[in-house]
Amino acid sequence: MNEPTRYLALCLDPVHVGTGGYRLGRVDMSIVRDPATGIPKIPGTSLAGAVRAYAELAKAEDNSLPDINEVFGTAEGDQGKQGMLRFYDAEIVLFPVSSHLGTVWVTTAERLTEWLDDASSGGEKLSIPNGLQDENKVFALRGLDAVKPVHLGWLLLEAEGVKGASTTIRLPTAMTFAKRLVLVSDKLFYHLVNDHLEVRTSVGIDDVTGAAKDRALFTYEAIPRGTVIGFEVAIDSRRGGNTPEEHTLQLLRKAFATLKLLGVGGMGTRGFGRIEVLNDAQEARAARDAAGGH
Repeated sequence: MNEPTRYLALCLDPVHVGTGGYRLGRVDMSIVRDPATGIPKIPGTSLAGAVRAYAELAKAEDNSLPDINEVFGTAEGDQGKQGMLRFYDAEIVLFPVSSHLGTVWVTTAERLTEWLDDASSGGEKLSIPNGLQDENKVFALRGLDAVKPVHLGWLLLEAEGVKGASTTIRLPTAMTFAKRLVLVSDKLFYHLVNDHLEVRTSVGIDDVTGAAKDRALFTYEAIPRGTVIGFEVAIDSRRGGNTPEEHTLQLLRKAFATLKLLGVGGMGTRGFGRIEVLNDAQEARAARDAAGGH
């Protein structure tokens, strides 16, 4: 099996992938979180299900595309069949937070170097510190004055510059919309993300009358619009029979185009879920190969 190909994607709408039930707490319907970090994520199963559905639409329009069951597998038959593709959980890379200067995208040094170090051969060069001197400060990476405090939501944080060794990465051209970018500690990232998720209130509708149901008010949270996520897809050519990898990537590309239109997760009828993949398969593979298969 080949090394996974890394994709970066932009949430065009809020994204709600629920935990499948109600809970007592801040909202009625919470979203899936990584059990180790407490940071929201999009499960690989949710991505795989949406992409497969959109791949089936593409296959219906172009029969020359690979067989869906060969690529994605099937549960039919006595034992079913595994497909060629492996989808891994999507994690947050850049998270938007409002400030008095406009939107500021926050991230951590680990997330930035993991997802952007080999994301593009071009793009703007950025120097990031190998470690923050104070976990309660921010490092103004792009578009902000490093000597002035940074206002992030309800927090006013001091900024610091590069001290000691640093690492150089490249911000892909497709992500230059993040005009203001800061690094924070893992502790601050956890609080900034979970305190600035989008929370909405809705009410159930009676199918007969078309009016709101009595006592059917509920709240739900979502990853906000403007969040950049990263996910990996691995192709196991051994399970694809005679299906060339290039044909599989072509199918993925068409499915990703529909993902931008129809989205993933719940609340789709309320304007949720659209995701735009920022780097196509060829670009992502070239970056992977240039990094020595990382």
